[in-house]
Parts: sequence; structure tokens; C-alpha cells
Amino acid sequence: MYVGVDGCPSGWVAVKYADGGFDGVRFHTDIEELWATHRNADRILIDVPIGLRAESSEPRRCDAAARRALSPDRHQSVFPTPVRAATQEETYETAKATQERLTDGSLNRQSWGIAPKIADVDTFLRDCRAARGTVRECHPEVCFWAFAGRPMQYSKTASPRRAYWERLGTLRTVEPDVYDHTWAAATADLDANVSTDDLVDAFAAALTARGSETGLRTLPTTPETDADGLPMEMVYRDV
Repeated sequence: MYVGVDGCPSGWVAVKYADGGFDGVRFHTDIEELWATHRNADRILIDVPIGLRAESSEPRRCDAAARRALSPDRHQSVFPTPVRAATQEETYETAKATQERLTDGSLNRQSWGIAPKIADVDTFLRDCRAARGTVRECHPEVCFWAFAGRPMQYSKTASPRRAYWERLGTLRTVEPDVYDHTWAAATADLDANVSTDDLVDAFAAALTARGSETGLRTLPTTPETDADGLPMEMVYRDV
């Protein structure tokens, strides 16, 4: 079983593939519920930073490598990763102050927007060693880059329709039936605010997760680890 996960406003959307093919989509309110449901998975790839710095604004090497791969246009989709203490704060103002106190940098609004999910996954993986090695970080734009052999041309914000069809067409090169699968997911009753972009990104993660370990690669090739032993990596599939 292979699972790809993307964040949405009220939780996480998970796309699952089994050896027989597409096996459904499900919404989870938190990472603990997601793990309880999919703990027997061979691989769970999730679009959230895993492995955090404690006192440095130096970019994680995986973030820097992803920005290089996605340049010159899609690199801005890789947000700077906050230090651990900043992700645990309750407000943007206090998180920004913590980031500035512990590092020589600051914290932008985009990074703060994903900080609660970073903190949830970080806390979970530090507490649940059984999930380590199964739950791993990916970035959808890196997945698309690997599948297509180039960064995506169209921006999701500037050209949303073209971006959608470009990304879906890219996924079709690795899964010919992905149109049917995404339609089934889009029409499923998830009882949550899950956008089309969320679903497509979750499919990119799931199709990266699917298959043998042999084709998996990471940015960088040799990941660094944080003080708690969590790898700072972005997983992609070499096709």
C-alpha cells in the first residue's frame, strides 16, 4: 500500500494505491488519525517539511536543492522552513520574534501559513519512532519535475487551468488511468474542504510513493539529519 498526502485547510487528504491500482481517497483531521489508518503502508509521502533546524536560518540542503531543480520559475513554491521553536508558537508575531531571536533571519507569512502542520508532523515523528522511515517528506513540484524531466511551465496562481492540465498530463505519463482516478477522488464525499490542487498534489505524492524502493531518489542524495535524527530530504521517483 502506498499513500500520498497533501495538506488542506482542515487536515490532510490521502490518496492510496495498492498493488492492484488506485484504492481510494480519504480525509484525515490530523496526522495521528492518518497514521492509525495507514500504519501498514509500505510508504507514506507527505508534503510537509520533516527535519528542522533549531537555531539557524541556513536553508535545509533539501530546500536549496529543490529550489535549484525548480528554477527559474517554480522555485518559489519551496518556502523557507522555520526553526522548530517558531513552528510551535501560537501567532505569527510570536513565531517571527522567535525566528529572529534564534537566527539571523526572519519568518515570512507563507512559511507561517504551513507552520502548524509542520509542528504537528514534527511532534508526531519525534514521539512515534515506528512511523519514521514510512512517513517521509516530498514536495509535489519536485515530483512533477522528476516525472516530466523539467519543472512545470505553468503557475497554479497565474494560470490555474493550464497548470492543472499540465500537471495531470504529467501524472498520466506514469499512470495512464489517472484521469479516472482523479475524477473518482474529486467526486468522493470527503466531508472536507479539499481543492482540486490538493488532490492533484496528493496524487503526485502517491504515484511517487507507489512501486519499489529501487526507483526512489532524494534531494540531496545524502540527506542531513536534525538533532532528533529526522532526515531532511525530499523524495522523488527516477523515471
